[in-house]
Amino acid sequence: MPVPSSEHTNQHYASFATTSRLVACLTSESLVPAYFVPSKEDVILGLCLLLRPNSVKEGDIPTTVTLDDVLAVVPLRGLPIIDNTQMARFNGIACPRIDLVDGLDMLPHIYSIDIEAKPSSNSVTEQTKKTLTTVLQTQSKFELVDSYDAVQMWDRLATDLNVNGKLKEQIGQELGSSILFQKYTYDNPKELPGLQSGTIAWEQSVVEGHATHPMHKARKSFPPMPALYPGSYDLDHPRVRLVGIPRGSATVRGEYEELSKGLIDALLAAGGGNVQELRNKYNNHVFIAIHELQLPNVEQKFDDLVIFPAQHCVPVEALASLRSVARPDILPGLSVKLCLGVKISSALRTVTPFTTYFGPGFSYDVVPKLTYDHDILVVERELGTVSYAIEDSDISKHCSSVVREAIEYSPEYKDDLFIPCGALVEKIQRPDTDQTNLLNVWDLDTEEKRVNFLTSYVDLSLRSFLPPCLENGVAFEAHGQNTLARFDRKTGELKGFVIRDFGGVKVHRPTLLKSTGCELDVMPDSCVVADTLDEVAKLLYHTLFHCQYQRLIRVLGLHYNGVGWEIVRNRMSELIPKDHVMWPMFMAHDKVPGKCLVRMKIDELYRDYIYRPVPNMINFKPQEVGI
Repeated sequence: MPVPSSEHTNQHYASFATTSRLVACLTSESLVPAYFVPSKEDVILGLCLLLRPNSVKEGDIPTTVTLDDVLAVVPLRGLPIIDNTQMARFNGIACPRIDLVDGLDMLPHIYSIDIEAKPSSNSVTEQTKKTLTTVLQTQSKFELVDSYDAVQMWDRLATDLNVNGKLKEQIGQELGSSILFQKYTYDNPKELPGLQSGTIAWEQSVVEGHATHPMHKARKSFPPMPALYPGSYDLDHPRVRLVGIPRGSATVRGEYEELSKGLIDALLAAGGGNVQELRNKYNNHVFIAIHELQLPNVEQKFDDLVIFPAQHCVPVEALASLRSVARPDILPGLSVKLCLGVKISSALRTVTPFTTYFGPGFSYDVVPKLTYDHDILVVERELGTVSYAIEDSDISKHCSSVVREAIEYSPEYKDDLFIPCGALVEKIQRPDTDQTNLLNVWDLDTEEKRVNFLTSYVDLSLRSFLPPCLENGVAFEAHGQNTLARFDRKTGELKGFVIRDFGGVKVHRPTLLKSTGCELDVMPDSCVVADTLDEVAKLLYHTLFHCQYQRLIRVLGLHYNGVGWEIVRNRMSELIPKDHVMWPMFMAHDKVPGKCLVRMKIDELYRDYIYRPVPNMINFKPQEVGI
């Protein structure tokens, strides 16, 4: 068991983890101007200088910086993605615009300016202040205050952006929740997983989660659910309760009742009665397992359900998403996606009727006809769903469930180890380290080893996810939570990948129809429908290249030298024909559409996306600051 870091260290790093992600989003989404200030100091490479949004008109290049213009100051250890064509000159110093900055570019300090604070003796703070002074237009004395947190930064930014009071408070609460739960994770380290660990241990090894979302650790509940605080409920080991939906009020798709039988029988038996007698008694009901935390929502919103007594409960294991659960001894080869009315990162984690309708049809009719190598990629189908039949989807989404394949819990794959790809790049259960699970378990202690691992990873993942995109117009949501890497448990060799969860796929209907003969069966206004192939490409770019590759390449130490991206670029050039319509989408542009996580929060969007141009990392090459 790793030794927990100190209370002070954990609080500092919890604040940094959330706030650095907020800085990354504000920069890439162009919500604030951000500039790279080069440094001549030895501890820092330079600064990420975030200016307040009203300090300069959009499209203009500022010529001066005053104390009041500064939103935040972040010392850097690595060069962010810069735009030398947007060069500001502050006091004669060339400061290029920052297009993208990652938390791994930053030293673990984020500063605000205070004219009354006490001076700091920390070397990073001193060098940051010295560098900042070279570009400021001021004679006033000031100090830098460390641990400027996301809630404070958001409060100031939201005021500048005129965000309405209720939304401002709500987003602030979610950022605060993210910091609180991040600290709790640091305070309670788990056993480090290895090649002999089970998939569930890897699913629950997540330390920080989404690499760029500032609500990456938020767990925000809403009435009638009780408030969630760190330690108030064991989200990794929840219990499910038994509920019966009258058949006339249930929409069942696929083989839901047959596949859920093992779990439902266990719930019926847990109450001490005869299982068959209870099934006969409630023959006019469809049984559904409900996450224990979700019961207050179910009780409030549905008045004709049978909610069985508390003893009808079964402990389960939460997967990385927290709302999907497994019990391999009860449901071998399957997992269950549950409703959970808690905001985790971007959204309330319920299961919409769009999802429960789409999954089985896509699984049975479309997936078997998609173009992909079945030896490399396994697509885990959603074989059965149930939802409460009511027209209002905002109510229906609180009482629904999906049963899907989970080969990682199937006895026939016992010699393979399946790991959520996001868990590979997680830190080893403490904040103050660059060591990750991947480097620790696979002993990637030389650049040659790291290059070989990345080459195999890129080759197999591109051969998994590019063909459906290129041939069928289908993009899977291949980020690190939905994608599992499949390894030989004895050798650690990467064998392929598994993709799960169809709620966020994108499908271009004409391309699918032409290539497979399949019509896409969706509810009206389903967000899986892509009007253009560009939409398909940008989903795959965001999930696979931005969310997966960028983190992997950075933790392998192959980002700044460009080696990692050259591996990606070369393999893409081999797999995409130059005359294919998707060649320019991936390969020809310096900028691609980037998903705007904070702008979407401000506009209160989830199923609809906002995109802004971001650097196309496929074409990334080592940079220098222009003069």
